[in-house]
Amino acid sequence: MSLGNKDLLFEGRGIRKKYVREGFLGSRQSTTDALRGIDIKMRRGDLLGVVGESGSGKSTLAKIICGLEDLSSGELTWNVKPSGKSHPAQMVFQNPFNSLNPKLKVGYTLREALAYGGFKRMASVRKEEVVALLDKVGMNKVNPDAYPHQFSGGQRQRIAIARALALNPAVLVCDEPVSALDISIQAQILNLLKEINKKNRLAIMFIAHDIEAVGMISKDVIVMKEGSIVERGDVVKIIKSPEEEYTKKLIEAVPVNPYL
Repeated sequence: MSLGNKDLLFEGRGIRKKYVREGFLGSRQSTTDALRGIDIKMRRGDLLGVVGESGSGKSTLAKIICGLEDLSSGELTWNVKPSGKSHPAQMVFQNPFNSLNPKLKVGYTLREALAYGGFKRMASVRKEEVVALLDKVGMNKVNPDAYPHQFSGGQRQRIAIARALALNPAVLVCDEPVSALDISIQAQILNLLKEINKKNRLAIMFIAHDIEAVGMISKDVIVMKEGSIVERGDVVKIIKSPEEEYTKKLIEAVPVNPYL
């Protein structure tokens, strides 16, 4: 169904996710409400921050938006068609040391993604396309025949971003993409994401527990607690004058990063 707005990419209404932990011999033991009725939408060019403590539901929401998890109830409606075989939302994961296959050359990984995103054979993906993709993430002098272990953490995260971009996503979902990196590298990745957002009007959802990092990259933010959105709006306004006590604690808990 059409959402009636050409810039509106998706809209979620009342998204709920329950996890059931089975007991002995399959008897129901417990139910966890990971998401409790989330309303969310993104438009082309948006750069939305999502913050909250561990267990607040951030990653579960990200997985549902990327099609990696099914919602238990509610509705998630897309206004764009997928590119090739890929989902319209693509994930950049937290740990760049685990997200790339160590046995595959970087060029092969990107060729595979380009073929999948464009719905064509890998043999038809030219080397120039891989080089151009690496250039988009600031790695124009990289050897595509190198393996992941030959790169630093920041470089691997750039490659992971390039792989996601190869799939022509409408939304790039970044799940704590700088938390595993040295603080000196974090600002570089944040600046890269801002540049990609500005140049391509690519909608980006930036998920973090660090509201300061979110403030460096996003204009709008939603604050999550125990599967619910407790505050949303302009990130600068919320940082300066949070309404929720929970948000105040998130702000107070942020260590000072001199590179941000």
